[in-house]
Amino acid sequence: MGAFLNDTNSGKSIAAVAYKGEGPLITGDTLMRPTPGAHSATAWERLRQLLRKGPAVSDIDGTASETLLAILEENDRLFTAMVDAFDGMIYICSADYHIEYLNDRMIEHLGRDATGDYCYRAFGRSTACPWCINHRIIKGETIRWEVISPIDKRWYLVVNAPIRHIDGTVSKYAMMTDIHDRKENEQELKNHRDHLEDLVKARTAELTFANAQFRLEIEERKEIEKTLRESQERYRSLFDGSKDGIIISDARGRILDANAAATQLTGYEKQDLVHKLIYDLDNTIDQSAYQEYFKRIQAGESFNSEITLQHKYGHAIHAEFSSKKMTFAGIPCIHTTARDITSRRQAEAALRQSETNFRELVQNANSLIIRFDTEGKIKFVNEYAQEFFGYRENEIVGRTLVETILPTVTSNGRSIVEEISDFMLHPEQFKTNELENMRSNGERVWVTWTNRPILNEEGETLEFLWVGVDVTELKQTRRQIHTLTHELIKAQENERYRIARDLHDHIAQDLSSLKIRLQTLFSINPPNNDDSRQQVSDIIAILQRSISDVRNLAYDLRPPGLDQLGLVRTLFLYCEDFAQNNNLKIDFIAAGLDDLNLDEDIQINIYRLIQEALHNVKKHAEAEGVTIRLVASSPNLMLRIIDDGKGYDAKHWRAKSFKDKRMGLQSMVERVNLLDGTIDIRSRIGKGAGIFITIPIKENYLEREATSSDY
Repeated sequence: MGAFLNDTNSGKSIAAVAYKGEGPLITGDTLMRPTPGAHSATAWERLRQLLRKGPAVSDIDGTASETLLAILEENDRLFTAMVDAFDGMIYICSADYHIEYLNDRMIEHLGRDATGDYCYRAFGRSTACPWCINHRIIKGETIRWEVISPIDKRWYLVVNAPIRHIDGTVSKYAMMTDIHDRKENEQELKNHRDHLEDLVKARTAELTFANAQFRLEIEERKEIEKTLRESQERYRSLFDGSKDGIIISDARGRILDANAAATQLTGYEKQDLVHKLIYDLDNTIDQSAYQEYFKRIQAGESFNSEITLQHKYGHAIHAEFSSKKMTFAGIPCIHTTARDITSRRQAEAALRQSETNFRELVQNANSLIIRFDTEGKIKFVNEYAQEFFGYRENEIVGRTLVETILPTVTSNGRSIVEEISDFMLHPEQFKTNELENMRSNGERVWVTWTNRPILNEEGETLEFLWVGVDVTELKQTRRQIHTLTHELIKAQENERYRIARDLHDHIAQDLSSLKIRLQTLFSINPPNNDDSRQQVSDIIAILQRSISDVRNLAYDLRPPGLDQLGLVRTLFLYCEDFAQNNNLKIDFIAAGLDDLNLDEDIQINIYRLIQEALHNVKKHAEAEGVTIRLVASSPNLMLRIIDDGKGYDAKHWRAKSFKDKRMGLQSMVERVNLLDGTIDIRSRIGKGAGIFITIPIKENYLEREATSSDY
């Protein structure tokens, strides 16, 4: 199409870049420059319609097409001349970064004709430039910006504008002008300007500084005077407001100034105190001693000590003082601060006396007093405890409890280390306890200890204080009572057994024989009338009841089945019989006793415990049911008796029992103690009652039988 249609360098028509319609472009071989006039104006109008709306807008005849092509050729020459005359680089790229046109200078700048390639590849990148503004240009913006080319590292002014095509697409038109020299000139000019400004500023600063110096000197003088006044005010405020007495004295010992606290300390008014001599207040020093003291203070020494001052009214004042040098009204002086410590000295004296009294009390007390830390190391032992355990103070202090006064294993084989560990963790649970102790010669003694932790301000335990009483004789007495009681109950059971046997073998048998003989007698000689027969029947009934009562009494005194049937079967039958006779539901279960050979004393005492408990339920509980569990679990035998009765106050049952002369529960407690067991009685009013008994047993098993004793 000529110069308009084809760029000689890129091989692509600028018109082709601008026109992207679907219809054909107007073509021709020879074009004539249009002549001015209406024809020409009409042709221009039709050309604009063609470029804006496409060739399908109107039918173009041959004459019109020649005119339009001539105009296009002329404008192509003009555009080409403008592009050639532009001292810069031009390129056009699509929205998807494809280069559509490059002028000669751009091709020369890139080093190759990159038409059709991606623009970022032409500039040496593998991906789109992160600063690319194509999206803004495509939206219609025209943007001017300056950038350094990645190819030659020179500054360029870039103008980006949109080119809208007939098909609705938009391309980016970019004009790049080399402004590197201008930028360097601007930078050099800026440097010179900055240097000149620096010179001006420096000179101005010199003049300003000189002027400011004069003002500063004036302000400093004013500030110094103000600071001096404020310092004097602060000093006077601190001086007068201090709770410690302050006295200023000169080289001769004359008091030049004193604050209110000093007048209160000495008892003198200020006008009386000022101009007095230091020796008037402290008669332990004279003028020569003060002169030496003054020289040492002026040499840089400082003193902190305690003195005794003479009060105006004659009594002594204990004071703590400190002295240092100062200048007062241009005169070298001593600045002395004195604090009244009379109350503290009195308190310290009282504390020392209190400690002396406490130590005398502790050392002379007829109690064992020991203090130890949280690791069990002994910190203090009073003389009574030293004598009791057979240690001197230096032999026991610093050692642990278990090394000295506590055996590792008690006489019954129980480890005491675990009990001490529990005490260390939970001292509140061991306010008092009875321990088996050990003297230095190995002798075992019993002590009842009262325990108290010693806490710091944060409530943490630092030490423990034990105060003990020797209960060895009491323990032995208890053991003797325990033995005697055991023998007494054993003798009682033996006597019961003898009485039960006599009742069963003699009285019951005699009554049975009497009944049989009466029945035989009256059968041979029957009464003649109804009254006599009724009397005979009543006599026989009385004999039968007597026989039953005697047998029941013998059964209560000594259950005959205990020796023949064993403990579990005897208890089951007793509970069954008691439930039937008293309209009471009894749930009795025993477990773990099949192969266990229990001592006879344990068997009879367990029987008596259940017997007494059921009688108590019958008399007082108003219960409908009782649950009894007897379980052997090594090394203990556990008995639980629980009823659903009206309950009672378990905390005060002992006092109420003594008051009402009811010894049922107390007898159960004594029986359990005889067996070295424990008993826990629990009850709440309206909630029934429970008796929980644990008895230690020795494991002595029989050969397993085929039958079971669980009922």
